Amino acid sequence: MAEAIVTRPARREPIRFSKPSILGVGTMVWLGSELMFFSGLFAAYFTIRAHDGSPWPPAGIRLDTLQSGIFSTVLVLSSLAMQKAVFEAEHDRPRSAMRWIAITFAMGGAFVANQAFEWATLKFGPQTDAYGSLFYVMSGVHGLHVIVGLAAMLLMLVRLKGLKGGSRHLPGLQALSYYWHFVDIVWVALFACLFLVH
Repeated sequence: MAEAIVTRPARREPIRFSKPSILGVGTMVWLGSELMFFSGLFAAYFTIRAHDGSPWPPAGIRLDTLQSGIFSTVLVLSSLAMQKAVFEAEHDRPRSAMRWIAITFAMGGAFVANQAFEWATLKFGPQTDAYGSLFYVMSGVHGLHVIVGLAAMLLMLVRLKGLKGGSRHLPGLQALSYYWHFVDIVWVALFACLFLVH
């Protein structure tokens, strides 16, 4: 009796590039300029704080550090979801990559929604004092960067929809992941300055 031969499907190797894509290199160069921009904001923050005679933050300013900390953790964890999306795209699984991009989008959207709620309920404004001005400028500029990242995710989802393979858009997704990781890291520093360092 002839033995049945069981054939197993060939294991698909992840997609690897021998060198960074032009888009990836361009994104990293652009993020270098963004790093300089945020460095200027941090320099302004610490300079003004050092020369301000009042307590920092000024008396009467109340921030919900716990709630902001929870949503900050959500934003940081969204970097893991974004990296999982890249991993799935590298293994040519665009549907799974789309799910992880959607999860990242939801987490980033929750962060923005909390920031909008925070702005609407704060008892001080940008005109109140130097701290108020810096708080709104720094958190607002970062919030705009998060919104840009969310818009890019929607575009990426549209581009991945209907594809049998996601390798075509892997460089774009990797560039988006660089941007998103950068936004998350910057927020960790901003959260420390605005909410924790007194």
